[in-house]
Amino acid sequence: MRSLSILALIPLLLCAFMAGAQSTATLEAQLRKATSKSEKMTLSYELAEKYLSRQPQKASEYAHRASMLASELGEKRVEADAIFLNAEALLKRRQYSESAAKFNQAWNTARNYGLRDVALNSMTKLEEIAVKENDLREALKWSREKVDYLTENSGRSSSSGDIVRRLQSEIATLEQEKARLLVQLSQMTNPGTDLERMRNENEALLKEFQEKTKVELTRKDSAIIQIRQQNQNLDSLARQKDKLVSLLTKEQMADSMIRAQQEVSLQEEKRLRAEAELAQKQSENLRNVLALLAGFVFVLALLFYARFVAKKRMANNLTAKNKIIEEEQKKIDGLLENILPRAIAAELKENNKVAAQKYDQATVMFVDFIGFTGVSEKLGPEELVQELDYCFSNFDRIIGKYNIEKIKTVGDAYICASGLSDKNASPSDIVKAALEIQDFLQHTKAARLDQGLPFFEARAGVHTGPVVAGVVGKKKFAYDIWGDTVNVAARMEEACEPGRVNVSEAAYWLSKYDFEWQHRGKLAAKNKGMMDMYYVMNIKQY
Repeated sequence: MRSLSILALIPLLLCAFMAGAQSTATLEAQLRKATSKSEKMTLSYELAEKYLSRQPQKASEYAHRASMLASELGEKRVEADAIFLNAEALLKRRQYSESAAKFNQAWNTARNYGLRDVALNSMTKLEEIAVKENDLREALKWSREKVDYLTENSGRSSSSGDIVRRLQSEIATLEQEKARLLVQLSQMTNPGTDLERMRNENEALLKEFQEKTKVELTRKDSAIIQIRQQNQNLDSLARQKDKLVSLLTKEQMADSMIRAQQEVSLQEEKRLRAEAELAQKQSENLRNVLALLAGFVFVLALLFYARFVAKKRMANNLTAKNKIIEEEQKKIDGLLENILPRAIAAELKENNKVAAQKYDQATVMFVDFIGFTGVSEKLGPEELVQELDYCFSNFDRIIGKYNIEKIKTVGDAYICASGLSDKNASPSDIVKAALEIQDFLQHTKAARLDQGLPFFEARAGVHTGPVVAGVVGKKKFAYDIWGDTVNVAARMEEACEPGRVNVSEAAYWLSKYDFEWQHRGKLAAKNKGMMDMYYVMNIKQY
């Protein structure tokens, strides 16, 4: 019976395996067709979860791909979960060193973004790996780290900053000019008293024209009546002529007919002359009226055209001034972001002040040139400034690759930090930047030696710990950081050899798995006693 039940379970297990394989195949097909990064990230994470128990190698690959996509999209939660899932896949393959590095990365990411559950799970896994490798010191360290993480409280202190009055006054002046132009534009678009007066004058002219037309029509009607009366008179004369014809002799009748015809011709001539004069007067009146109307229309067209031109000119001036305001605003924003970090500049523009901010885990780096006085004696003032500008500009380029915030330069010293505001919080990146700075100085040294010119060598010191950051001063304000962490980073730089990068124990533990190290032991630091220090040798290759 037992063997029969086992045989019955085999098809069910095969069906479950085929369903899982079909599910992963479907997801992989969807991943190949996916176009957006968000969809690719989600499908990669789901495939990593499904492959975790059966094929850890594939699970690790898909988890790594999901974490990279999440980092590009700014999905902090998915990034931390994907890194943790990758570490679990490596742990299942018994790759303890690689798994510990990934769990450490997941812990750093979760702690920086406030993901408490992922941070605690990562520390637990790191403690388990240390026990499996019989590294009791490492296991104790993670146990204490877990306790400290559970009990720590972060505080914030705030202080009000001063308003940058000069920039605000310039912006206010531009806004007042913009408001004045808008008022002028609104006045141009609303009908004014002049246009109303012109309309009244036009109505008066039309009324006068109508009255003149009525007078002319009346005169014409009276002339027609006179002509009709003249016709009636002619008819009466014709009747009289008939009577005379009957009374007079043929000779007299002929004379009278001639005289009558002459009289009729004279009357007809007078009538035609009167009609011609009347028609001429009407034509002249019509021409005068049409000329008056044409002149009125022309003047009205000129007024409308002048109004259109003035309105268009005003609109163009307003557009130009708005463009100038926008360009000036962009210059002001660029100037603020060049002086201050982007988040601090945004806070200053929004609140007109900047509150001091405490960061519990910031990494500070000091870079200081060696033999600066000797080199400055060999170079002229302009050449010395050009050389410093060349070096510091390349330092800016290198730290910009890792989103590290430049704090300031003091003489020949260069100070920068990570883990501030919205900048990169990984200590490993600032150590990589320090190595690139030393490589740059080494190449510059070789080029200067070939040319027979003086060159700069530098020491670099790195330390991780709490700092307070903020904006100080009323005029020529500057962004700066304070705290014992800054002093310890300076001591790391002082205890460093030329061309090397010296790291404190705190920074070493946070970036331990990313580099190859040389433990220097405990060395004396000014006003700090004996401190463990480490030289960074190389970036570890996995």
